[in-house]
Amino acid sequence: ASNAGGAFELSPIRVIAGDTFEDSGAPTSSFTTGAIDLYQMQSVQETSALVPNLFVSSSDTRGFGDTITMRGMGNTLFFSPAGVALYVDDVPSGDVFTYSSELFSGNALTVHRGGMGSFFGRNGPAGVIEIQSMAPGQEQRIELSAEAGSFGKMAFRANVSGPLSDSGVSHSLSLYHNERDGYLYNATLGRDTDSREAQGAQWSLFFSPGNSWNARLKLVTESIDDGSQRLSSLFSPDPFMVGSDLEGETQIDRNQVSFHADREFSWGQFKSITALQNWDLDPSTVDLDLSPSPISTSKILQDQELLTQEFRFESTDSDNPIEWRAGLFFQEKETTGDSTRVFPAPPYFPVFTEQTTFEIEESEIAAFGHVAFKATDEFTLDAGFRIQKTDTSIDRLKTSPVGAAPILADRDTTYYSPDAGFRFQMSDQFTFVGRSALSIKPKGYSAFTDILGLAAFEDESAWSNELGFEYATSDGVFSARVTAFDISIDDYQLERSVPMATDYIVITADEVSSSGLEAEIIWKPIPQFELEAGVGTNDVTFDNHVDPFTSARLDGQAVPFTPEYTARGSARYSFDNGFFVQGTFRSIGETYYDESNTAMFRQGSYEVFDAQIGYRAEKYSVVVYGKNLGDESYYTFINPQIFAATPGDPETFGVRLDTRF
Repeated sequence: ASNAGGAFELSPIRVIAGDTFEDSGAPTSSFTTGAIDLYQMQSVQETSALVPNLFVSSSDTRGFGDTITMRGMGNTLFFSPAGVALYVDDVPSGDVFTYSSELFSGNALTVHRGGMGSFFGRNGPAGVIEIQSMAPGQEQRIELSAEAGSFGKMAFRANVSGPLSDSGVSHSLSLYHNERDGYLYNATLGRDTDSREAQGAQWSLFFSPGNSWNARLKLVTESIDDGSQRLSSLFSPDPFMVGSDLEGETQIDRNQVSFHADREFSWGQFKSITALQNWDLDPSTVDLDLSPSPISTSKILQDQELLTQEFRFESTDSDNPIEWRAGLFFQEKETTGDSTRVFPAPPYFPVFTEQTTFEIEESEIAAFGHVAFKATDEFTLDAGFRIQKTDTSIDRLKTSPVGAAPILADRDTTYYSPDAGFRFQMSDQFTFVGRSALSIKPKGYSAFTDILGLAAFEDESAWSNELGFEYATSDGVFSARVTAFDISIDDYQLERSVPMATDYIVITADEVSSSGLEAEIIWKPIPQFELEAGVGTNDVTFDNHVDPFTSARLDGQAVPFTPEYTARGSARYSFDNGFFVQGTFRSIGETYYDESNTAMFRQGSYEVFDAQIGYRAEKYSVVVYGKNLGDESYYTFINPQIFAATPGDPETFGVRLDTRF
């Protein structure tokens, strides 16, 4: 953004409460930050703990195999639907592994916690992450950024935006390239193998086709050329040392085209968003035994095509006591895969090779709507509803030395998701809020099993309730929000290896409960200094769950991939002469990665500290940064099947130069 004096500044912005329809409709959940660069977040995977109880478990493969949970609800590694949906410039993404891997400076990021089925076309049973790009201004603007840092890191970004002559058309073009050397040293091959390289572009064209319509055409492309997955043995004394005979690689291409059209009417606004997206993994290769011997490997090719169409109708008169949003959403998703896995298995030792090819298709049509009624100046009621029909099919074939195993099946389901809430402003400073919602993650299929009964998994349903309050001083110096929530979840979706087999499936736990407390504050005692922090506790446990393979009761155990707490905060001081200093921290509580809560597959609580010092002028800025100061050792993902884990980023330093004109 540019202020009246022309100086460019991005500062930490956290909106705890507001007057938009989404805030009045979900008053306890919305969070916005316009300071992605100052938090040093460059990917969705780095948003872990940005808001209380948001957690990303990442195996450092650009999203493939990641889980994103909110208040204990999320996705499984490969086959269940997303629990936390992602929208980028009003375009919804598909499964979590297809989520964009790049965040651009200046992006605004909003997190909605709780079921969002009546607010958005793309269902977000646990919540929604929204990312909005900066729109072009009235004048031509060019921004360039260059970065160099530890482990040979090099990065370059550019943005050109503004009007195209006097045509009434404007555009925005962003380009990026980043690369670094590896963190892992492979003793067998004698070099680091997990190098990273990515480049991409996004271009938006804004124009008015006539009759008061506004339109936007957006193109996105991204290409990733990474080395090995960052996995090391849990038995290794050094998490950054491996001995694999196979180097490994991850190659991903992602492309998107979308068309947006909107128009203001006397009754409100109409929006149409059409998008076609393709995500292509070709290939991902991993040494499953992590040893110098060629024992067990995996090679995966996977592709997802996603076509979405959303029609949205919403009110625009903020003086009207009734605000509303309604829409229709259509989605066609096709996921194809071709995986070759090699295992040691007598009598075929040393190798047993199986190839699995599959095609999973999912079609979805949904209608959604939400209305907020301002009964008095102090009291607002809201309610919403979603109806969705989903049809899912699988066509799968596995070939191995013991023969061929085909699966061909399909099924459909229709479900309904209501929600309601209230907002009571008790005084100019204090507001009491509450919300209740039913959300559902659809049923589906796992591809890595020969048995149809194991391939199919059921809907996951969650009934959530939350109460909270917001407090803000009239001078804007201090604001806070505290929320308590309780969620009852039936048929909680989990992913498991089948004992004594090569199958890998989605199972369901009969009953899971999630409860916790979230607190967020912003304190700005003087204009130059700002302190913000957020902490969330999350007790996610099995209430009724029997291991389907061992018959062991797991009631009372912690649900995997759900930390007991998250915390994050930052402090920033801006001097009058343009210099600034900022420190941030994040902390993740104890997290288990298996249902039995095995000690070996437990990551204890840890804290990571980052810092920046820089200078900002009207035309340029220089920032020196450090990440993971103190070199905290921790894992961001643990794989119990192969006794391996992904170590978090080590301590790094760098310098970033930005210029704009």
